[in-house]
Formats: sequence, C-alpha cells, structure tokens
Amino acid sequence: MITSPGDGVLLLGPVELRWAGAPVTLPRRQQRLLLGVLALSPNRVVPLQRLTEVFWPDQPPQGARRQIQVLVSRLRSLLTGVSASTGAPASTGAAVSEVRLRGAGSGYELCIDPMTVDAHRFAVLKHRAGASADDEEKSALLRQALDLWRGPALDEAAVGAARETLCVRLEEARREAIEEHAEASLRLGRHRQILGALAEEVAADPLRERLAGLLMLALYRSGRVSEALDVFERSRARLTGDLGLDVGPALVRLRQDIVCGDPRLGRRSGAPDAAGRPGDLEGEGLVMLGLGRIRFTQDRFTESVAAYEEARRAFQRLGDRRHLASAMSGLGTVRAEGGWFAEGEAHLTEALSIFTALGDVAGKAHATYMLGFVARERGDDELALWLLGRALAAYRKVGYRRGEALLQRSIGLVHRARGEYPRAAARTRASRRLFAALADPHGVAYADQSLAKILIRVGDLAQAEQALQASLHTFAGKGDRFGRALLLRTLGELRLEQGATAEARGALSASLALWDTLELPLWRARTLAVLARLEHRYGEAGHADAARRESSAIFSRIGSRESG
Repeated sequence: MITSPGDGVLLLGPVELRWAGAPVTLPRRQQRLLLGVLALSPNRVVPLQRLTEVFWPDQPPQGARRQIQVLVSRLRSLLTGVSASTGAPASTGAAVSEVRLRGAGSGYELCIDPMTVDAHRFAVLKHRAGASADDEEKSALLRQALDLWRGPALDEAAVGAARETLCVRLEEARREAIEEHAEASLRLGRHRQILGALAEEVAADPLRERLAGLLMLALYRSGRVSEALDVFERSRARLTGDLGLDVGPALVRLRQDIVCGDPRLGRRSGAPDAAGRPGDLEGEGLVMLGLGRIRFTQDRFTESVAAYEEARRAFQRLGDRRHLASAMSGLGTVRAEGGWFAEGEAHLTEALSIFTALGDVAGKAHATYMLGFVARERGDDELALWLLGRALAAYRKVGYRRGEALLQRSIGLVHRARGEYPRAAARTRASRRLFAALADPHGVAYADQSLAKILIRVGDLAQAEQALQASLHTFAGKGDRFGRALLLRTLGELRLEQGATAEARGALSASLALWDTLELPLWRARTLAVLARLEHRYGEAGHADAARRESSAIFSRIGSRESG
C-alpha cells in the first residue's frame, strides 16, 4: 500500500516513481517514458499501437513489439522489487496492492489510484477551482494545482515528436491554470503578488494575449502604466512579426482603457508595497527577470543588464538558487553577446554550477552554449567546439529543436572562422532546415546571413546576394536592429567584393550607426575592419589606417579573436 503522502507517479516535471517516501530509480529514459504514457491513462488500456507511435513516431524498427514487451517486463519487475522491499505480500505479484502493470488484449494497463498520479491531481484541482464561485477557494485550489509542477511535463523522458504528442494538452492546461489563478487574484486585489509570475510567463510566451492582458492590468493597478503599455507594444510586435496577425480587440480595448485611466479597470496604486517582505522581494525579482528578457529581445542591452542585476540581487538576498541561476545566465548572455566576455564568462560559469547542482538540464545546456559562444568569440576554437557539441547533445536529449538550430549555426560559425567552409556550410544549412521546419522566419534569416558570409568567402556572390535580400526583409519587418546591423555589415562585404564601392560605404555606414545606437563596440570594430579593407582597396590610405587603428584598439581591449 502507499506508505507516504508523497508516494506515486510524478509526471509534471521529470518522470519519477516515489515509494515509501523515496524515489525509485528508473535508469533508462525509455522506462520513464513508458511509465509516463501508462500513468497518463490510469486504469485504461493503452494499445500497443499507441505505444509504438510514441516511441517511434517516424518509422518503428523491426522487432518494435518485442522491444516494448521487454520494457514492460522490466518495469513490472521493478515494481515487483519495490513490493518486496516494502513488505507487500509476494502473492500479489505487484509492487503494492494499489498498483500493478498488466497486459490486456493488445495493450497494457497501469492499475493505480489516479490520485497518486500528480497529473491527475492537477486536473482534479483545476476542475474543482473552475466549479467554485468563491475567489479565495478558487485561488487556493489553483495554487495547489500549480505547485505540483516541478518543470516541463515528462521532462527528459518525452522528447521530440513524443513530447508534442503527450505534453501539449498538459502544458496548455497549466497555462490556463496560471491565467485563471491570476484572474482570481486580481479580483481579490492581489495584483502585486502575481506580477512576478505573470512577467515570467509572458516573457516565455509573448504571443499569448490573455496572459499579456493580465500582466498589463496587474502593472496598471500597481501604478506602472508605462510598463503596462510596453507589454502591449511587445505583444503587438511579436504577433505581427511572427504570425502576421493583428492584436485582438480585447487587448486593444484594454490598452485604450489604460491610456484613458478608465475607472472600470479598478483602483490604481501609486505607492510601492512595503519593502523587505520576502513575498515582495520575490515578486520584484521575478518582474526584473522577465523584464531583463524582454529588454534583451528588444536589443536594449544596457536596460537588460540593469534588470538582470536587480533580479540577481533580489534572489541572492532570498537564497533562491534556481532563480538566481536564471538571472546569472541571463546576465551572462547579455554580457557575452554585447562583447563583454570576461563578465559574461564569469556569470555563465556561476549559472552553470548552480544549474548542474539543481539537475536543470535545459539551464545547463543554455549556459554551456553561451560559454561556447564566448570561447568562439575569443578564438579558442577547440574549446568552443567541445562546449557547443555538449550543448547540442543536451538540446537533442530534451527535444528542444530551436536550441538545436541555434547550436548548428553557432558550430558553423566556428568552422567558418577556421576557413573550413564546406563544414561551415553544412552546419548552417542544417540550422536553416531546422528553423524552417519550426516555421521560424527570424531564425531562417540569421542562418541565411551566416550562409551569405560563407558564400562571399568562397566567391559565390550571386547566391550570397539572394540570401541577404531575403534576410534584410525579415529583419526590417521584425524591428531587429542587431540583426539588421549584422546584415548591413555583410551586405557591405558583398558590395566590396562586387566592386560597388558607393553601395558598400552606404551599407557599412548604416551598420556603424546602428552599432553606435546599440552601444556595442565589438560589432562596431568588426564593421570598421571591413571599412578599412574598402578604403585600402578603393579609397584613401589615411581613412583606412584610422579605421584599422580604431578597430584594433577595440579588439585588443575586449580580447576578441581578432586581437591575436
């Protein structure tokens, strides 16, 4: 029988089996996936065909049926072993009297009390909250439901297509619960308490209008009108750029009501909460964490750093290591991409250490990826390839295809810098295919820009032109100033090789102006280096020397690969 209130099957995070108050080791990912699939349908037969489709979504291998039978047999043996260790009668043939795994016709059934499966408990609590007319009860039930989540559903068990098949509804239900909890909290006047959680969710899913509206209302009621309007503008930019859609009428009306100070929105508070309470400090930290992400995606690097620094200080005071690691990782990412390599490396190394201790695979993967980025930018190619390879393997393990696309492009950049153009092109084209499959035109544009650089180096200027024109349109439409500056620099290189000096100067000048606006000296220096080549070849020696001296000074100060 169940011996501890925490015993059962945990699916809302890494898949775990807990018995007698302790985890039961499930050493293989496929074992955890099998348990997850069966526990999602407790006391119902899961057909063998369904299991085959989950394990091999493209094409099942020969002997697939036998492989599943072996997995079932091993899982049944494991449960039986737990039974023996907890003193259940051996004649039951199962781990405990409430749980057994049995074959039924052409499938398998996990016989278990559904309330010992956290995904089922979550669904029950959410349903009870939806049926309640009392906001206090609704809020409490939804808080209990959301507290069951320890990470992405079936984390590290379901990957790739299996994750999409099994986890989409669960993740959608979680987002609905967050929204319903926020709505109840707003009706109870607890707008400040939910700001942090809402900011984090909107940063993770900026296309979800209901979430954006709730954050806007919470910010407005907290007296932060400009930030509420900024959320609207960010949502509109993403919806238009990513999906080609207009903002929905509800969000447009909310924005208008905020601008007009409509009293129907509720009381707007102009005074901050009392400082020093842990709840307030956590909320402040989460808001700053979300704001740091938003400012980074807007290419507002200085503001992003400031927000992440505030988040870091808040989580250090609270002793909240998980969110501290996220703040350090964000801070390191902005520093690294801005060209402040020493600071970025220090922050990312600390984040990696914490993520490793917490067992956060996704966090480790991103920190490793960015440390590989720093190694590449400093010219330590062997270290960069090792780090980027580890990050790529981690992203593949968790089924994060966008991360895989980013890593393929980044590895391609190392090979390009080494003059290994066929390898660079292969990696870059793999990145482009992944982004295209994800319907991510922004990612495709970055891959095209990288490919154009390779094509310029090998002298295929016509193909480079084609790639750059498609990218330029995408970057301009998204308002991506960093991407546009990068593309203009590459266009300047292309025009230089084509002998179109006036157009090359125009593109490089426009790129320099954007780098100055973004306050990114490293990228300015790289553009100056191209301008120096142009002036040396077609212009005045004095201008070439001045551009070369300035760029060399920046490279030396920053310690980039060009400084060697």
